[in-house]
Amino acid sequence: MAAEGIQSFGRKLSAMVMPNIGAFIAWGLITAIFISNGWWPNEHIAKLVTPMLRYLLPLLIAYTAGRNVAGVRGGVAGAVATMGVIIGSDTPMFIGAMIMGPLAGLYIKTWDEMVKGRIKPGFEMLVDNFSLGIIAMLLAIAGYLLIGHAVSWLTEAISNGVNWMLAHKLNPLLAVLVDPAKVLFLNNAVNHGIMTPLGIEQASQMGHSMLFLVDPNPGPGLGILLACWVFGKGATRQSAPGAAIIQLFGGIHEIYFPYVLARPILLLAVMVGNICALSFYTLVDFGLVAPASPGSLISILLMSPKGTALTGLAGVAIGTLVSFLLAWPMIRRRPDFNGSDEQDSAGGNRTERSGRVSKIVFCCDAGMGSSALGATRFRKRVKDAGLNIDVCNSPVDNIPSDADIVVCQKVLADRTLKNIRKDADGKAAAELLVIENFLEDSGLDGLLKRLSGVLQPWNIRTGLPSESKEEAIRRAGKMLVDSGCVTLGYVNAMIEREKLQTTYMGMGIAIPHGTSEAKGKVLRSGVVVLQYPEGVDFGEEKARLVIGIAGAGDSHLDIISGIAAALEDEQTLETLQSCDDPELIYEILSKAI
Repeated sequence: MAAEGIQSFGRKLSAMVMPNIGAFIAWGLITAIFISNGWWPNEHIAKLVTPMLRYLLPLLIAYTAGRNVAGVRGGVAGAVATMGVIIGSDTPMFIGAMIMGPLAGLYIKTWDEMVKGRIKPGFEMLVDNFSLGIIAMLLAIAGYLLIGHAVSWLTEAISNGVNWMLAHKLNPLLAVLVDPAKVLFLNNAVNHGIMTPLGIEQASQMGHSMLFLVDPNPGPGLGILLACWVFGKGATRQSAPGAAIIQLFGGIHEIYFPYVLARPILLLAVMVGNICALSFYTLVDFGLVAPASPGSLISILLMSPKGTALTGLAGVAIGTLVSFLLAWPMIRRRPDFNGSDEQDSAGGNRTERSGRVSKIVFCCDAGMGSSALGATRFRKRVKDAGLNIDVCNSPVDNIPSDADIVVCQKVLADRTLKNIRKDADGKAAAELLVIENFLEDSGLDGLLKRLSGVLQPWNIRTGLPSESKEEAIRRAGKMLVDSGCVTLGYVNAMIEREKLQTTYMGMGIAIPHGTSEAKGKVLRSGVVVLQYPEGVDFGEEKARLVIGIAGAGDSHLDIISGIAAALEDEQTLETLQSCDDPELIYEILSKAI
């Protein structure tokens, strides 16, 4: 419970800052480029630096924090309330914004709940507007007269503590606290919820801050991945090169977390690598002018003060080299630590979905880094397979309610399952697939294979009432269209094919399909199964199984051959024609086609 409380608090902190990282970067670029000692000094453009630091950035944080609590009304109240602490202090009010924003949102939320259903019709707008104005006004006054002074004292105390650490060269020890938290997917909370606000305070006084480098340095994680590439085997070695490129240039640090979690002793290599890099930065008094987000080599170079880019690069190299050398013997002792989890990864889903899959959601802590990478890669694979499935990413605490399959890494499995929408029986309404690595995982391979099979469980109908031959064929064709296997014109081609020659095959089976001229209307191979216990008239015969097919290229011959082989056994045929369980029919036929 304590760990969950810390994680929850950390997520709330990072949720105030992360949506505004682009604004921090904009301020950082203006600072790095246009101040008097910047890359291209310009005194007119440089006038933006102080107002953005003093007003814009704190107000954005406050608005976001208030909105997180009470929607837009909470955001507006948070911004107004924060103006009080800004005007009441001479220091940048980032901590003040992180206090006043949620506080204002809480007051607005409490008020709205208190008056809900009690406002007379026609007075809603009046009450809403004036209640927001009055609450925001009172909080702004309180911020100016009282809270601003307290926050100024707190900010000064924190700044003194940071300066004391800098003076005594102790700040590299922050890696001992930060890196374990990162690997437990608290990296966004640590970096954006704690280090970024403190770093901004320090940068406003000194022009740069080393706190911006405690979390974002890609070097230590890169060293782990390079060691896995050189000394690992199997899945570990295969996935490491791609992960290393993404870690260094994409700045998605979550990509190396599974390698460390699979072999926790590697955390020592990460920590020592970061300590050495931070020690170097401390000795040369190097820091960034603004947050490096994401934590890639490119971000660090862009946010380095003029003339210090090579120093930033050297720190990344030191972190990489140290963690690589320390990870070397750890990985050689157990070269394929990822492979032992492949079976668990492939079978990590709690239940396989039997309904149609329309949406797959990849989730991670913030919904921006590793999940975005995983969704992008899998979206391409789904598209290449010709599947009409939406693949997206989201934060683990905000999973879309219409998700059919949710994919997450093992460390987030319990949180993910808790946040999946529940059905009327209290069970998860979506399938959960737990994997090890968003880059390459047997679980994802199995999911794609299952989804791209020519027959899917949701394309099987049992116990259908008898209808005409044309109605049955059109029903099968429409199912093929809905599954993204064929275009609408293929349905008419199935009717035309039946007019030329019956598709009744004997033994109560009909296999309707399109004409040769309709090949261009086939998007991908597919099979649908319709079961009619009382039969459908195909001339003088009755078909109890109507199996509609669409074959890309010449695959229709293989599909028909596979169906014929599956139906050779009389007992199997009787089961297919009489059972009311689509899953059983799927299990029998999917092995043959």
